[in-house]
Amino acid sequence: MSQLAIGMIETMGLAAGIEAADICLKSANINLVGYEFARGSGMTVVKIEGNVGAVKAAISAATAALGKLGKVHAQMVIPRPSDSIEMLIRNESTVGYETEKEEISQDNIKDEIPSDENNDLNQEGSDEKEEPDDSDNHDSNEENFEEDEENTEVIDEDEAEDEESEEDLEDESQDSSQETSKPYTCNICKDPKCPRQKGDLRIYCIHYKENKEKDNKDK
Repeated sequence: MSQLAIGMIETMGLAAGIEAADICLKSANINLVGYEFARGSGMTVVKIEGNVGAVKAAISAATAALGKLGKVHAQMVIPRPSDSIEMLIRNESTVGYETEKEEISQDNIKDEIPSDENNDLNQEGSDEKEEPDDSDNHDSNEENFEEDEENTEVIDEDEAEDEESEEDLEDESQDSSQETSKPYTCNICKDPKCPRQKGDLRIYCIHYKENKEKDNKDK
């Protein structure tokens, strides 16, 4: 473990912890290790490292700023930490340290891969793309042909139904035209079935009672 001093400030809540980390980084030349949640109490521990004087100044500035609001629960500065507490400072629960560690490992993996192997992998990938699979094309053509046949059958059925509906509409229109073309003698109901002649009394109209009831309702 490095001989840099370790500073920790425990705040009430994550928002106060983020503010404490910001104050520490702005007040002194230190490095942010990360933060860790204290289980079961809602506390956040911010961890920093650097020279002893810089760490003390950063922790003091954050404590003074957040102490007025009552957000600081505890603070600690360890000038020369022992190698045995490395697992307590940097572990899986420390947010920020793990992401930095993963980025470094990914960069090392990229550097370890030789350029010749990369070229071989690229050439193999391009060869696989250039070789078309005839069996897949044949199967897709058969499926498309079957789908076209099903679509044509559906279209023929739809056309037959449309023709039948058009014939029915023509028959209905002919019947209605024949009914309307019949002459009527009653100028009140204009019903061809009514025997009343124009000029006769209204009581002779077969719809006289219906019209009278409608008039009474309207009134």
